[in-house]
Amino acid sequence: MKKVAVYDIEGKKTSEEVELNEQIFGIEPNAHVLHQAVKVYLANQRQGTANAKGRSDVAGSKKKAINQKGSGGARRGGKRSPLLVGGGKTFGPSPRDYTLKMNKKQKLLAKKSAFSDKASSDGVFVFDNFKFDVPKTTKFLNVLKGMEVLGKKVLVLVDSYSYIDDDSKYDNTVNILKSARNIKNIRCQVADTVTTYEIINADYLAIQKDALKTIDRVNA
Repeated sequence: MKKVAVYDIEGKKTSEEVELNEQIFGIEPNAHVLHQAVKVYLANQRQGTANAKGRSDVAGSKKKAINQKGSGGARRGGKRSPLLVGGGKTFGPSPRDYTLKMNKKQKLLAKKSAFSDKASSDGVFVFDNFKFDVPKTTKFLNVLKGMEVLGKKVLVLVDSYSYIDDDSKYDNTVNILKSARNIKNIRCQVADTVTTYEIINADYLAIQKDALKTIDRVNA
């Protein structure tokens, strides 16, 4: 079972190590399912609202304006012709639904594969459950500097279950998110709603210690 060191608020390694769940961080990544998950995610981001008016949608007379031959120009009909300015668009885009779907087992396998891929390449870091009374970007910068990931694309995952019955933990989670969100190339997400695409798109994962419990709970 893979073990990783825990970093403190100063960005230094502590003597503590945590074990990553082998069923989530230690499986053989399924490349096909990963590709499918990314494809579905990107497709579902598309609005599909592009639209252009065809000749039947624009205003104008249908009466043939010029003779079929003898004008020296194109053989067109009325003012709605695509050959004229203000006419309809030939083969223009129309609204469509790009939505794709995956079943639950595929989604779960894809997310586990993404976590395992990061763990196998030493791309997973864990930081302690330190307390942030107020948002403080410089403090979180120290953590990233200690991990030697500053300047890279880092996905920060914070706990989203332990604060359900504790308002102080909720405030602490919010302060951590606010402390990290203004740092370049840093993306923050709660551990229970993170997507496979977000994991794959990051160079490294910085996971709060309590967030590992959330990941185990959601992906078991």
